Amino acid sequence: MLSCQIYGSQSFDMCNILNSSSKFLFCFIFFSLALLVSCGKSSETETDAQLQAEKAQAELEAAARAAEAEAARLEKLKVESALQSYLDNLTLDEKIAQLFAVGIDGNDVLHSYAKKEFAKGAPGSFLLFDANIAETAEQTLGFTNSVMEWFSSQNLVPPFFMIDNEGGGVYRFGGIGSKLLSPERMTACFSPEEAEQYYYLIGCQMKAMNIHLNLAPLVEVKNSSNEAFLGRRSYGSFENVEKYGVACIKGFDKAGVGTTLKHFPGNTDVDPHIGLPHLDASKEEVESLYIAPFKKLGPLGADAVLISHIVVDSLDEGVPSCFSAKIVGAELKEIFWSEGLVISDDLYMGALSRNGYPPEVAVVKALKAGIDVLMISEKRFSKAAEAIKREAEADEEFKARIDDAVLSILRFKIKRDILELRETGDGSGYYIVPVPLADAEKSLESFRKAKEEADKLYVEHVR
Repeated sequence: MLSCQIYGSQSFDMCNILNSSSKFLFCFIFFSLALLVSCGKSSETETDAQLQAEKAQAELEAAARAAEAEAARLEKLKVESALQSYLDNLTLDEKIAQLFAVGIDGNDVLHSYAKKEFAKGAPGSFLLFDANIAETAEQTLGFTNSVMEWFSSQNLVPPFFMIDNEGGGVYRFGGIGSKLLSPERMTACFSPEEAEQYYYLIGCQMKAMNIHLNLAPLVEVKNSSNEAFLGRRSYGSFENVEKYGVACIKGFDKAGVGTTLKHFPGNTDVDPHIGLPHLDASKEEVESLYIAPFKKLGPLGADAVLISHIVVDSLDEGVPSCFSAKIVGAELKEIFWSEGLVISDDLYMGALSRNGYPPEVAVVKALKAGIDVLMISEKRFSKAAEAIKREAEADEEFKARIDDAVLSILRFKIKRDILELRETGDGSGYYIVPVPLADAEKSLESFRKAKEEADKLYVEHVR
């Protein structure tokens, strides 16, 4: 038997020592394993609980999203039902008249010729020129208010006013409003953030005068094919078009004024007021150089896209863009502009009238292509309206296209506070009524305040 002497005083049995050690080791391992198992089970329990909590939270969030989506769907149905009801109460003549954006005489009160011209249906919008802006803000507001008040007195759908306020040489507001640089000079004198603030202040001045839609920004990138025509009207490079185009959209939107991306799908050096522009470029080049900025800016809050008269053979051979269902549909509405207005350029321009498309022909073709608002710079539109009516009475599909266009116009009027939705007594739906005119003194005070701020910014930035 093995034994040992420890410090010469005590003797131990080695086997007993080993046995004791083995027992101790066994116990240690056993309890360690038990502890590990226990901890593992505890950890598994905690993990399971965490997973269950996360699952429950995810289910709650999914249920909340589903409830929000359902509420939004029901809300949209209520709005669309109100729009459809409003539309159904319009005669065919009234619906057709809603499609027109026309010029208007005067800058003081609504002239008597208009009351005759609008007997069958009053136009949906008016295009203001320099001559429509009076010498003072007070007179200009008196003019637009007189138009709106007459429409209200006749129980007509109130119109919206649009204007070309790009800046520089294309600026109808210079007589009463703050100065506005051309797009090219804006990029030199203002940062995008500063430009947004300046556009906001110009927008406040326009809003105070009952102007609801600005025919800007021009978002065409300047290149060798269009620079002679565009000149300073373009922001220049793609980067500048994007940055300053967004600034324009956001600034005016904040002021309550809509914006228009133009001119889709582009221009050449041929002035469409005189001749028919023709772009000779591949589809790839057209999409990368001309359509790309519209596609980039389209989802960012603009209210309308304005269609040019240009012929782009690679998209639709020989057909002016404003008459092309391929361009308005396949290249615009189906890709990035499913909502919002589509406006024609002036259908009285020489580009069309001198090439076999008088207004009576042009308006029908434009509507069939997918245009919603038919711009005619002339004051009278009854002959063009009659041409649309004849086509509608012969073609149910065309009549449905009129309804679609008018619904788009009504949506814009709701968005820009010309019409408003009011809840029915039982809360089950909405009905639509005109928005009352703002108090004239408050409007003028808003105008003066915005002008003072804009004038100060202008002095600080423009040397």
